[in-house]
Amino acid sequence: MRRLRTLALALVAMALVVPAVTAAATSSDATGHRRTIALRPFDKEDKGQEGGIDDLPDKDATLAELAGLDDGALKIWARQFSEDVAHGLRFVPSQVECTTRHRGSSIDFRLDCDSLLPNDEPDIEVDPTDPNHIVASSNDYDSCCDGFYTSFDGGETWTQGNMSVENAGKIGSDPVSVFEPRTGNVIHASLNYGFTASGFARDGDVVASISTDGGVTWGKPVEVYDGEGTDIAPTQIFNDKEWIVVDTNPASPHYGRAYMMWTRFLSHDGDYAEAPIWESHSDDGGRTWSEAHEISGSASFCDIQYDGPAGECDEDQASVPTIGPDGTVYVSFLNEQNSSIQEPGEGYPNPEDFHDDQYLVVRSEDGGATWSDPVIAASLEDGPRDYPFNVDDRQTLTGYQVRVWAAGNIVADDNGNLFLVWSDNANGEHDTRHPVTNSDIFMVRSTDGGQTWTAPFAVDSSGGDQWFPWVDADPTSGEIAVVYHTRNEANPDLYNTVVARGDGFGAFSYTQVTSQPSDPTRSVFFRAATKGCFPCATFMGDYNRVAYGPDGRIHATWTDMRRPYHGARHGVRFLQFIDYAPLP
Repeated sequence: MRRLRTLALALVAMALVVPAVTAAATSSDATGHRRTIALRPFDKEDKGQEGGIDDLPDKDATLAELAGLDDGALKIWARQFSEDVAHGLRFVPSQVECTTRHRGSSIDFRLDCDSLLPNDEPDIEVDPTDPNHIVASSNDYDSCCDGFYTSFDGGETWTQGNMSVENAGKIGSDPVSVFEPRTGNVIHASLNYGFTASGFARDGDVVASISTDGGVTWGKPVEVYDGEGTDIAPTQIFNDKEWIVVDTNPASPHYGRAYMMWTRFLSHDGDYAEAPIWESHSDDGGRTWSEAHEISGSASFCDIQYDGPAGECDEDQASVPTIGPDGTVYVSFLNEQNSSIQEPGEGYPNPEDFHDDQYLVVRSEDGGATWSDPVIAASLEDGPRDYPFNVDDRQTLTGYQVRVWAAGNIVADDNGNLFLVWSDNANGEHDTRHPVTNSDIFMVRSTDGGQTWTAPFAVDSSGGDQWFPWVDADPTSGEIAVVYHTRNEANPDLYNTVVARGDGFGAFSYTQVTSQPSDPTRSVFFRAATKGCFPCATFMGDYNRVAYGPDGRIHATWTDMRRPYHGARHGVRFLQFIDYAPLP
């Protein structure tokens, strides 16, 4: 896991945001009203903007100007459009933009229907009481807010819109939604944060927006945990990478309880201090939340310490919860404090100031009131000498510029078995000044409630990089499915998205859910602007998602870069959208 001492915009994988586009944005499978901006050809002279808010383009910026902005500038620039939606309200309400329908014979199709501007980092959830009711979400770059997609017909038709945020000065990011069957609410978890006039991040809150109509309209966000301070304040608390899960088992003692976890970054005068995992829960459909508390615990194997008590496991990220059939809550997260797994050049300190990760798991058997100390589930090969770095000094894959990380997730099946997935470069050329990636998807399994774990085994042993895995369990059969990206084409510039299926104890079968490959080396947005890879994308989110419905049907979402934009002067460039595919 990459540690950052400064919590400025590079810290978080939050959405780039821009106002809605029309004109060339209209597609044959989409209906709805959209705004317009000017489109014109762009080329290598369109570069990123620097400076404060006053230096950014105005509202009628062209696509070329937007494509040339970096992520921080885009986030700040787009905030002005929130005021148009808020209409003087104390929060920015949700807004339906358009509808898209599945047309044609291919299994996969684009969910986005609002603009040419990007979407990434998708989530998808299926109503545990209705297999035709699905809610997805993403980082939506044509609004201030998270994007949502809601279907009531099993994924054939989707309503797309923008999520509510706390106020017109805030931006939404890291979206994830859940169904709470006891109240019938849909709860959307998000990060809401703002900026100072100088462009520093501030007031990064964890929030929950609630829908009582199945995910079409969303209320004013409820603050779950308050962030404070700016990137350069004497004390800053900035919350990141929240995730949420609901206990949907009517036999559980905590049926209907929603649990939210996140990383609580603490810094002083811009210097990073700690990043433990925190938790809060709700018993009323997300309207009120318990007092938040730290849950990542302490252990002797957390012996690399930058700030705080010895043994405290507080250098964490990527927490994801799951719930066993008896109501036990398990949380997996990355931690980089184990000195025993560091190779030469990766210990404390090192020039890159981060280390090989271990995957830790904690559990609660009393509804989140108390938590166990962490257990090591796996050790990873993802340190500063294990991957190449991109132009933004983030880890990437050989021949790419897009940032990657190891994070995956944990899931419990109906028998209480636990499965944890991630990606790393254990099978590539690592622990060298010039690493070469062969990133693979790995899994470990526990059959004793997370006390012990198997040795890692590969989900897919084929060649080429694989990254951004996510696992889910079928409530009807015990089958598990893992979605991930893979460079399985003869041309290594291209990637596809695959779903692997099995019981987690034996071999997997594989279904490629993309009908065409994606090309992140010729991107319209997030361009690296570096020699030899000028149009390479530097960002495509941090994860994909797969979810089973109560009928055993699989629903997969991912970030897709197959669709060309022909307005570039130097050849075809590709746009970035969310695609979806169901599997029986």
